[in-house]
Amino acid sequence: MGNLKFPIRIIMRRLALAHASIIVSLLACGTAQAGVIDLGSMMGGANIYTLGNFSAKSSDVEGAVIAGGNVNISSYSINANGKAAYGSHALIAGGDLTLKGGSIDKGKIYVGGNTLLQNAAMPLSTPVSPINFGSTSTAFLKLSQELASVQGTGSVSKLWSGVVVSGSGKGGVDVFNVSADMFRTSSSWTLDKLVAGQTLIFNVMGESATFNEGGISFEPLSNYNVLFNFPDAKALNVKGIIGSVLAPKAAVTADWGVINGQVVVGSWNSTIQVNSNHYFTATQLAGVNDLRTDGSNITVPEPGTLALMLAGVAVAVAGRRKRVRALPAAA
Repeated sequence: MGNLKFPIRIIMRRLALAHASIIVSLLACGTAQAGVIDLGSMMGGANIYTLGNFSAKSSDVEGAVIAGGNVNISSYSINANGKAAYGSHALIAGGDLTLKGGSIDKGKIYVGGNTLLQNAAMPLSTPVSPINFGSTSTAFLKLSQELASVQGTGSVSKLWSGVVVSGSGKGGVDVFNVSADMFRTSSSWTLDKLVAGQTLIFNVMGESATFNEGGISFEPLSNYNVLFNFPDAKALNVKGIIGSVLAPKAAVTADWGVINGQVVVGSWNSTIQVNSNHYFTATQLAGVNDLRTDGSNITVPEPGTLALMLAGVAVAVAGRRKRVRALPAAA
């Protein structure tokens, strides 16, 4: 028999490269869409994150504040409870800081622009921002949209002047997709088929959202891990919530109320008090991706799926090696 066109070692090398390519392709195509929603890590443990400016003429935030734009506050207290962001910061501002009366406590500040303090002590400042505002804001926008696309597992319906929140009965995570009008005038909650301590994610749809005109008490939600996501809201009037808020496109302008949880909004010009409790606990949810704060995805194949894929590749590799061994030696 005549000489083989390629030596055996070249054939083996090309087969190895082909198998490596198969594995990479399978990993890329076969990743399971299940990710961890970790709001706290994305905002460095802050109480409030605004993509734009943060302003207030009175009131307080018990934890740390991060603002992508200017911070302009008076008669205002930040981080009295010492829940710093990124380990040591009470305030991080991408633009200017103006504080006229009040305090920034128990942490350092980073200010990207100018600082003006009147009747307030100057905290220790750092020259380098611990956060990339652009990529972090992009990540929040992406997370909000991904959550909005997740299919609901429970329902919210009207009951007289209140609402009924009915879960799947399975615990874990329940997702509720509702219109912004559902909570506007509600005066009571009825909880059904929920397991204490589980995660409740409310995707609240609408460009304008108002909570609590009916004086609803959010106390029934205090035993749950709650996130209200407003993917479309451009204006958000929150007069009282127990749970965290994700509304990266929204401007908050209300002048009274209390939020117990973490807050991510487009901009803030409000006297709403924000308390440093009921922070959102990281939760895994099918249908979303893990997000780095550079806006990119982290996806990991399900263990069983990956094992099956690699087993199939191994069988293919073994078969090709047998065929190579069966080739006659070069004359």
